[in-house]
Amino acid sequence: MFFLFVFSILLLGNFFCEASFAAPVDFPQKEITIVVSFGPGGSMDILARGLGNTMRKYLGVPVVVMNMPGASGGRGRSFVYNAAPDGYTIGINSHDSIIQETFEKQDFENRKFTYIGNAQSLPNVFCVKSNSQIRSVKDFKTLGTRVRSGAFSMYTSALLTAMIIATREGWSLAVIGGYKGGGDAALALVRGDFEFCGIPLTVAAPFVKSGQIRPIMIVDLKRHPKFSDIPTVGDEGHPDLGIFAATQWLMAPPGVPKARIQILEDALKKTLKDPEFLKWAEGASVDVLFLSGEETKQMVVKMFAILEQYKKDLAKYYEK
Repeated sequence: MFFLFVFSILLLGNFFCEASFAAPVDFPQKEITIVVSFGPGGSMDILARGLGNTMRKYLGVPVVVMNMPGASGGRGRSFVYNAAPDGYTIGINSHDSIIQETFEKQDFENRKFTYIGNAQSLPNVFCVKSNSQIRSVKDFKTLGTRVRSGAFSMYTSALLTAMIIATREGWSLAVIGGYKGGGDAALALVRGDFEFCGIPLTVAAPFVKSGQIRPIMIVDLKRHPKFSDIPTVGDEGHPDLGIFAATQWLMAPPGVPKARIQILEDALKKTLKDPEFLKWAEGASVDVLFLSGEETKQMVVKMFAILEQYKKDLAKYYEK
């Protein structure tokens, strides 16, 4: 009888333990803030606001956007990194953060962020002036001179891709900086300030349509349906560099409980399938690409691995 009593107590205790672990997570209970590390109006800001407007439907609380520009994006990323690990402060991030951390000491570590999931993939495109004799990136080596590339930031994944290809294929690259954005760089290309530039496809499209510039390669894992005749970086012999399309993802501070991250990830996944969001995304030129938090983390790890491999070769471009 005594053993039956003890056995019953153990079963009851085990039941309550399992029930406590299985209990629903009491999250979220208040508004969630998405920190954008740049000013209003940029691609990150546009995406963050679009996501927030729909994610609130699946989270049941307001999702607000807070712009925190400064230090080439480092200020906002550090803020998220050091925020309370409760899931109420999250951020939006991209490749430039990985490049930035590789070549400049930061107050955050990308590998330690808690990843929620990827939301967008925006192909970068290498463009030349319409009347240029350059037909392919293979032609850069045959020019016999230093090839100039326009840049609006030293941390864009398009410019990084150009640096790595130049290193691999043995041609000399000069970076002409100081432009305010991709559109400004495209106008400079039309003027003849340099031989080529790498810019987001959405920025390049109107210039291509008007016949002012010509795309020669897309930095993405696959060809774009609207530019199916343009080879990818993989078609040009560098398949591993396809991950340097301009993807953007959501992340949280280190240490946020897995159950809360799962709720945020589920809300993101539902948002990216939501008909209203997809309609908005088409109008905003947002190319939706969902990757889970774990898949996003692995993508970041791969990017770091490539950067570490070429860090010594690329360091000359980042020396001040």
